[in-house]
Amino acid sequence: MKPRIQLVATPGGVRAEGDEQARLGHALGGDPLAEGVPEGVFAAWEWDGERLLVRNDRYGMHPLYYRTDASSLALSPDPLALLPPGERTALDHDALAVFIRLGFFLGEDTAFAAVRALPPAATLTWSPDEGTAVRAPALPVPGPAALTPAQAVDGFVELFRAAVARRLPAEPYVLPLSGGRDSRHILLELCRQGAPPRLCVSGAKFPPDPGADARVAARLAGRLGLPHRTVARPRSQFRAEVTAGPAQGMGTLDGAWTLPLLAFLRRHSGLWYDGIGGGELAQNPSIELIRSNPYDVRDLPGLADRLLAAGRTGAHVEHLLGPRTRALWSRERARARLARELARHAGAAFPLGSFFFWNRTRRSIALAPFALGDGRAVIHTPYLDHALVDHLASVPHRLLIDGTFHDQALHRAFPEHAGLGFASAAAQRPALVLVGHRLAYLTRLLGHALHGERHWWHSRDRVLQRLLAAGRGPGAPQRVSRLQPLALYLLQLESLAAGRTA
Repeated sequence: MKPRIQLVATPGGVRAEGDEQARLGHALGGDPLAEGVPEGVFAAWEWDGERLLVRNDRYGMHPLYYRTDASSLALSPDPLALLPPGERTALDHDALAVFIRLGFFLGEDTAFAAVRALPPAATLTWSPDEGTAVRAPALPVPGPAALTPAQAVDGFVELFRAAVARRLPAEPYVLPLSGGRDSRHILLELCRQGAPPRLCVSGAKFPPDPGADARVAARLAGRLGLPHRTVARPRSQFRAEVTAGPAQGMGTLDGAWTLPLLAFLRRHSGLWYDGIGGGELAQNPSIELIRSNPYDVRDLPGLADRLLAAGRTGAHVEHLLGPRTRALWSRERARARLARELARHAGAAFPLGSFFFWNRTRRSIALAPFALGDGRAVIHTPYLDHALVDHLASVPHRLLIDGTFHDQALHRAFPEHAGLGFASAAAQRPALVLVGHRLAYLTRLLGHALHGERHWWHSRDRVLQRLLAAGRGPGAPQRVSRLQPLALYLLQLESLAAGRTA
């Protein structure tokens, strides 16, 4: 059970239920409840009998949610723990209009109208006399710095070295290693500083991923003389997502593939490193999308429209929407909400990179390590070092738009490994493999609805029937492939909103 506190003001005083204090994540070298924001990813609260004090990390990466009204407050890293048991719960339709198209929530939105995520670097207080107050600074989105290409790359290399030096391990550890740039940079720098892991471990993703992550990671570990192990992916993507969705507070459609990897880390290491932030800040994985949809502050609704169309489900989502949800979660509603969020990044050096960092990274990617991961483990996140983020966030757009900035830094810092490619260059698996995988998913989904969740067949918006209908006509395999995880999400969400367990 994740920690939770509920405070209710009554005529006889405050009724406190749950955990009167909690320390979540890892604050580096500081009290998470003291003034000022220490390094690390964390959230913490303390109730002293008269006043509740809550604080979180500079980037709001550690999930923490609250629900409040005139006389009460409830707080937990699990938003589902804040839903009144057995009662209907109103949904946030603006938030969901975006989520069903992009696959992540914006700002402090959640699926539930009464539940909010704590903003970054926030201080929340509650007392029976003053109620709830939330203070948070404006997002730190610096404009472009006057940097030459060499200064930008050298600054990255040196600040990353300092970030790792501040996070050297105090015990033997296992390092999660992919075939990408972020974990490679962490490993090479740890080895350079004389602190190699005792084991490197890679996870396996679902098709159409070709499995190159583990192969490239194993080659790198071999070069460094380190043992490497690959943890098999979940046998059933459907069953993994049934677990991962609620475990991540219904905040993302991703993360299920990490379940075996995180279970391995929980068993074998009390400390590990996570590359969160590296991709969005240094070499954005959506760089082609960003190049083809340049940020234009004069037409944010138009940009929002294009991002929604290019999102996780794109135009396919319309196949799952009935007359009711088509109005509640309309494209127009999503466009307006997304345009408001895009406006917050107008002054950033790299506006869409900033948008993805503060939204996709914070509200979706962070959930795997900090919601599915081990709350007792120390998880170091060197790319979130304050000085490094300040530097990367101020690198001018022109130096990032070609999508090679992290490559340049790696080659500058570790030229001896410049010839080792990355997993992203590998071709995806043949279409036939993907068709078989998605058919297995659909079979398990339908079987679960027949034998375990019969009410899914009678969902208010006929989600299963609409999913099956989407399997007819041109483009059906790709369409159903995109829609199956969302269909499962919507069925679980409907159960939660109705007061049932997901």
